[in-house]
Amino acid sequence: MRYATVLVALLLSASLAAQTVYRWVDDDGEVHYGHSVPPEYADRAYDRLDHRGMIQERIDRALTPEERAELAARQALEAEAQAAERNQRTRDQLLLAAYSSEEALLETLDMQLITLNSQRSSLRALMNQVTARFEDFVGRAADLERQGRPVPEHLNESIAETRSELRSLRSQLARLDERHNATVDRFEEDLARYRHLVSGGQIHSGEGR
Repeated sequence: MRYATVLVALLLSASLAAQTVYRWVDDDGEVHYGHSVPPEYADRAYDRLDHRGMIQERIDRALTPEERAELAARQALEAEAQAAERNQRTRDQLLLAAYSSEEALLETLDMQLITLNSQRSSLRALMNQVTARFEDFVGRAADLERQGRPVPEHLNESIAETRSELRSLRSQLARLDERHNATVDRFEEDLARYRHLVSGGQIHSGEGR
């Protein structure tokens, strides 16, 4: 132990301002000092000392591939959580800026649903008209077939066109139904969040800002 202390003192005194002294531990747990860390210990933890023998920097050991993968995964999760938190703060600010009260939010929902319901009503009325034409064309073709007469090409084309038009209208109606449900779900989430923000004291419902 005395020899190691003397060695350190000699190393430090010889390199007051010239060279850096490093301290590392070998496989047997013995502490070593030198002006450089041997390559076989470079990936392990070691210390960089100043001329007084005080630690200037502590270099951690190199991570194993498994540890690096775990660290990267943890950092990715933390970054994702931080991004989600920032996005939530932005959405909260927009929500509070958009509605002065809970009633204003519900009024906006009602207006959007009225628009969607109006569009659905128009589509259903058009579907009824196209369905009536389709049934008329099909009925006329069936009458001709019962009479043993050929169905004119233009009638077959009309049947195909109205059938395609009905498929398109049904798809449009299905998309409107999806928009209706998505709108209701979104406003329910916004309403719950708005109430949470109001109850948290960020604003007072119904008061001007």
